[in-house]
Amino acid sequence: MILKKTIIIILVYCFFFSVAAEAFWIWTPKSKKLVNPKYAVKDSPQQQYDWAMTFYKEGDYRRAAEEFLRMVSNYKNSDLAPDAQYYSAISYQKAGMPYKAFINFQAVIEKYPFTKRIAEIVKAEYELGEIFYHKHSGKLMGMELMTDVEKAIEIFKKIIENSPYSEYADNAQFMMGMCHKKLMQYNEAVESFQKLTQEYPTSDLVERANYEVAQCMYISSLKADYDQEITDDAMGEFKKYAVQTRDKGLRDEADQTIALLKERKAESLFNSAEFYEKRKKYKSARIYYNRILNNYPTTSFASLAKIRVEYISVILESERGRKK
Repeated sequence: MILKKTIIIILVYCFFFSVAAEAFWIWTPKSKKLVNPKYAVKDSPQQQYDWAMTFYKEGDYRRAAEEFLRMVSNYKNSDLAPDAQYYSAISYQKAGMPYKAFINFQAVIEKYPFTKRIAEIVKAEYELGEIFYHKHSGKLMGMELMTDVEKAIEIFKKIIENSPYSEYADNAQFMMGMCHKKLMQYNEAVESFQKLTQEYPTSDLVERANYEVAQCMYISSLKADYDQEITDDAMGEFKKYAVQTRDKGLRDEADQTIALLKERKAESLFNSAEFYEKRKKYKSARIYYNRILNNYPTTSFASLAKIRVEYISVILESERGRKK
């Protein structure tokens, strides 16, 4: 009796399971696999494209992206494939997945280089690059995460490669410099800004790029305690910029930075002078103090240098008197 009941339960279970399976899965002789009709590719490119578009119009953008990509994968030679690839990117963009959007925008250009959507794609990629540039990554163990900025560099670089003479190319080149600056990669930033002035000399961003070159050199000089050549380079760039710029606000800012650089240079000379003075190398010390007086007379170190020069002159005069 117990065995009979057990057999009946098993048969009932198998019946319901087979009904459920039949409702969701079918056997396809072509692929020799069980396929869920809900996710199976449609019988024609147009049907698959329309199927994907229904999800797009309903606002189910993730599913739309998947279905557009399924269409591209199964009907890659179809006339609809470039548009399907494009709409997969748009769908990811609308779904709040910017990097996947970029990857699929880029796929349109790489798979279908003659697409008529190049201008639209470049514009969309530039907007995605700016999203990553401004996006805050947060911190891990107290250190700033900059992976988003690195993604921005990747995107801006691709824009220049894709369309070096588009209306967004000079902007992308400028933003590459700003990304490197944000990552504190000042040498790379300077190279990017200088490349803009060389490759796009008529760009409205040239003046700003020149300012950023000087600014990056200035920031580098703050980190280089013993490399005064960087300070000299930064000062030279700011002086050149201050003469060329028509923007009064930026010119005033450049003048203020030049004053700070002069102060920093004077401080370095003063430290060198003190070094020699403490070792009773008075002639060498006086040379450095005089450099401050001759080259940086408006700095706070000039008055101190003048006092030290007068003091050293007395010492040297006394030494000459004793030798006589």
